[in-house]
Amino acid sequence: MFKEGQIPIDGLLEGYDAALGAMGYRATTRLLFIKRAETIIRRHENQGMEFLNPEIIADYAREIQERHFAGEMKRRYHERAMREIERFVSYACTGNASALPSPLRGSKVKLTPEFARIADEFLSGDFHPNTRCDMRWTVHRYFAWLEEEGFCSLENVETAHLQKFLLSISERYAPSSVYNMRLYLKKLYEFLFQCGYSTSDYGELLSFSVNRERKVVPSLPKADIAKLLDSINRDTVKGKRDYAIMLLGTVLGLRACEVVALKLTDINWMRGEIRVVQSKTSVPVALPLTQDVGEALRDYILNGRPASEANQIFLRAKAPYTPLASAVTLGEVYERCCVAAGLPASKKFHNLRRALGTSMISNGVSVYDVAQVFGDKNVESVKPYLAVDEEHLKMCSLSFNGIVPMGGDV
Repeated sequence: MFKEGQIPIDGLLEGYDAALGAMGYRATTRLLFIKRAETIIRRHENQGMEFLNPEIIADYAREIQERHFAGEMKRRYHERAMREIERFVSYACTGNASALPSPLRGSKVKLTPEFARIADEFLSGDFHPNTRCDMRWTVHRYFAWLEEEGFCSLENVETAHLQKFLLSISERYAPSSVYNMRLYLKKLYEFLFQCGYSTSDYGELLSFSVNRERKVVPSLPKADIAKLLDSINRDTVKGKRDYAIMLLGTVLGLRACEVVALKLTDINWMRGEIRVVQSKTSVPVALPLTQDVGEALRDYILNGRPASEANQIFLRAKAPYTPLASAVTLGEVYERCCVAAGLPASKKFHNLRRALGTSMISNGVSVYDVAQVFGDKNVESVKPYLAVDEEHLKMCSLSFNGIVPMGGDV
């Protein structure tokens, strides 16, 4: 690994964070990696050490393995923790960002210069960062498969070859992955056809339906939401902040990342509006500043928010008074409120948005109006809220009259 006394811990975290940023890791991911590294550094500081010690790191890794073998940690969390330790040590030993793996999906798939050029040209389009990452993985997989089939360019690729690739992924990946890959391939071939790289966009071939498994996630009951809000102590700075955050999720259905990014200039007090750019669709939406949300924001901004030059509304409750790091922080805020209210601990801040969507559907609001309020381009994103609307689902139930049971006792 390395020898004791070689790597000073002073400034190591700051350098690691900067290296993660240089490699393109998102703020949420960087926060998780930094927390793991902080734990390692803290163990050194507790023993009065100024240099990285391989034995302390080995002991920490051994504790994680023992927790996994004892059934206290699931396999995926164990594997992720070990990778995070390895990633931090790799950086500490070299001090270079290049020692870190690329966060881009598909980056390990090496393409020929021709295919790499076309992939980069396609991916330079106006896509959401998360979507671009998934597209990159799909495009690189497809082009790598073409290379394995002996193609050096797209010149002789025909319908049969595309069908063969689709068949191969249907046998290897889950229906949800096949659905996304089919969608990204369709966008890819629209681009290839427009640019003259392909003689067809294969629109009909790539329009087949994929039956995806959909989980029915129960909605948070109104009584539980009331308990959650009532449990917050609004006499404290943290309470004022957390209450305003919870109301933004409960009343307006904002996502955690949208709440974190909310700026003072996004509120138009005179017109009674909050302007938000939807993180998922990049669509700007103007939402009404309801009285309860407005009062909560006013109380926090005037009576609780620390003095800061930051434009973001929500800041840390303790020094340094910087903006909240990421959406993960709101998950921790939500979990703390759930525990205080006597509800099952959960970090899913999105539960508040789901509860609002379900409530709107139950009260007769159309899926199109809900989609517009939530800033969703497609009503398919809203349809899961229908699955938990028990009252209206009962109206769709069919009678068993005329159905004769076969076999067994009646």
